[in-house]
Amino acid sequence: MKKITIAALSALLVLALCVPAMAVDVQDSGTIAFGGASYDLSNNVFMEYSIDEPTNAQYYGLSAVHSGGNRMFATTSETSILWWKTVEKGNSNPDNIDETYTSGQFTTPWSSL
Repeated sequence: MKKITIAALSALLVLALCVPAMAVDVQDSGTIAFGGASYDLSNNVFMEYSIDEPTNAQYYGLSAVHSGGNRMFATTSETSILWWKTVEKGNSNPDNIDETYTSGQFTTPWSSL
């Protein structure tokens, strides 16, 4: 579980720093192309990424889940906190997080790291 958490946090950090180069509403697993480069997600890791509009990637929402685990992780451009919630093992469908969610909008069942 510790390795999954570290991998998810690393992916969230890298993706947060690459915001302007990304596409809108990406949900995938495996190899994903962003800004002319390819990134390999670990096996059974799925992510959902969205921005407020293609011409202005100022606001973004990001969530990730490992289908072999029972936690989903998420963050947005409007919070400096990583959030998690318990999900059923086998989940391969991360939530589509609203780009403008602030810390106050991540309510139960979300918890902060």
